[in-house]
Amino acid sequence: MEFFVGLDVSLAETHICVVDEGGRIIKETRAASEPKALAKAIRHKGRRIEHVGLEAGNLSQWLHDGLVREGFSVSVMEARHVRAAFAAMRVKTDRHDARGIAQLVRLGWFKRVHVKSLDAQETRALLTARTFLVEKVKATENSLRAALRNFGLKMGAVTRKTWEARARELAEGDTVLEGIVDAMLRVRALLLEELASIDGQLTAIAKSDPVTRLLMTVPGVGVIVALTFQSAVDDPDRFPRSRDVGAWAGLTPRRWQSGKTDIVGRITKAGDPQVRVMLFEAAASILGRVRVMSPLKAWGLRIAKRTSMKKAIVAVSRKLATMLLAMWKSGTAYWATGRPPASAQDFAAA
Repeated sequence: MEFFVGLDVSLAETHICVVDEGGRIIKETRAASEPKALAKAIRHKGRRIEHVGLEAGNLSQWLHDGLVREGFSVSVMEARHVRAAFAAMRVKTDRHDARGIAQLVRLGWFKRVHVKSLDAQETRALLTARTFLVEKVKATENSLRAALRNFGLKMGAVTRKTWEARARELAEGDTVLEGIVDAMLRVRALLLEELASIDGQLTAIAKSDPVTRLLMTVPGVGVIVALTFQSAVDDPDRFPRSRDVGAWAGLTPRRWQSGKTDIVGRITKAGDPQVRVMLFEAAASILGRVRVMSPLKAWGLRIAKRTSMKKAIVAVSRKLATMLLAMWKSGTAYWATGRPPASAQDFAAA
């Protein structure tokens, strides 16, 4: 007889439910949210555990890797699908959630989440830390701008290099403001120093990775965009078709169809929001700052001419994701002319 296990994971402990192939509950218990503790609670002499399922969350990747090392077949389940399956549940408890997950595992009514490799997780952690620091730098600058504006002192248009000098110039002569500006600028300087350190680490990773360098051959795709896309996809072979990555990134339109009604709405915004943001920024750069006229840019400008620039950027974002994945799979670099160079010398000059 085969048995299936559902895990409802929280930070301290996990509720466990074991069911047989007929759906009958065989065992219910709790254990610490640690791979070894969970493996000990699941194992039973003479019981063949067919599959273990847990909902995607903060600990899911770590627990997945640990339970796989313990010899179990484990699936991480997409949280949206699990919530939809439990929508009719009148009484929601951790125990009932574990029961529901066990039944979903037994029936196979769930969508698996890709568990990223350790390298992808580390790169992702660096990118997340960078995003946090960028936000804090902006928050610090905006807070100082607001403090000075209360006294009629306007920063105006400044660059990162002239920001500090301009703030000190405005606060000069006022002891209180000088103290505030000095404190905020020290915080800003520390944040910028740590941001530069993380940027250096990301640049080093990009230089040493041939896939990242390949993706960066597309105009408008820099270190951050390439690493964000690569670390999120992790394994290009999990997409049977390159165009599937657009739907995965949430860049395809919503659709609601019933009978004669067929409504096509805005993009789904499913999947990783950071990937979507990076693709959007790269597409905006391609249609704006990048001067080289490529087939991708020409296609986007034609869309902008007949609709709007915002819709064109979304369309280019989706096509860019498809192109990046196709380049990754084939190992082919991008050329702005739309065709490969005639020789290796031409490629070196491109």
